[in-house]
Amino acid sequence: MRILKILLVLLVLALIVGGVVLWTLPADVAYRYGTRYLGPVALAGVRGTIWDGHADGISVLGRDLGELDWHAQKSPLLSGRFVADVRIKGADIDAAGVVTREGNGALLAQDLRFSVPAELLAPSLDLHQLKLLGVISGVVTQARFATAALSDASGNARWSEAGVTGPDGDARFSDMLADFASQPDGSLGGTVRDDGNGNLAVDGTFKVSFSAFDAQATLKARNGDQQVADTLRYVGQPQPDGSSKLVVHGQMLKVL
Repeated sequence: MRILKILLVLLVLALIVGGVVLWTLPADVAYRYGTRYLGPVALAGVRGTIWDGHADGISVLGRDLGELDWHAQKSPLLSGRFVADVRIKGADIDAAGVVTREGNGALLAQDLRFSVPAELLAPSLDLHQLKLLGVISGVVTQARFATAALSDASGNARWSEAGVTGPDGDARFSDMLADFASQPDGSLGGTVRDDGNGNLAVDGTFKVSFSAFDAQATLKARNGDQQVADTLRYVGQPQPDGSSKLVVHGQMLKVL
């Protein structure tokens, strides 16, 4: 009976010590042991604790995204999940939301709000001398990553102050709106349209995978704008009704 009491006391002490260690576990120590679970994500300058930490740098597939801050929730650990509010802030990226690592190793992002300059996508579109103007912002309502596959994803985005600039001048459009969702093949598909406030009407679809970007859209002049109609004769494939069909193919890996 005395031995049983001693063992019980030792067990309680072990739980207390283990709890204290876990509660104050330095973030850099946790990162060293957990690197293998992060896949293509790498951190630098990690400090703080596993619960409230900061990384001076976060990169994905070798591309630096900026700084990372996180604040983890403690209660989900009881069910084998790690849940944290994260924010990535860089020179050209601002994103914040809730990221969960589930017990089966899958990563779940929820209410992830983002903002990036449109020019960030230019390398994937091979626009040559043209630069994209404006900012693309939106929200990923949810997205799940498991074994490098994307599923259960949905969200929307807005390209504000949209336009292009090049050697021959600038061209401005009304804001562009997009809705997207994951597809059975693991890609991301969606629709894009203008907000109706400009004289260029846009109606199209797009598909994004980890390696490629494909889109097609019908462009039309609105409100009888002859200048837009004349410009569309040199954009994409002119159609009998005066519209133009634009087809774009690019490589997403160029973004990284």
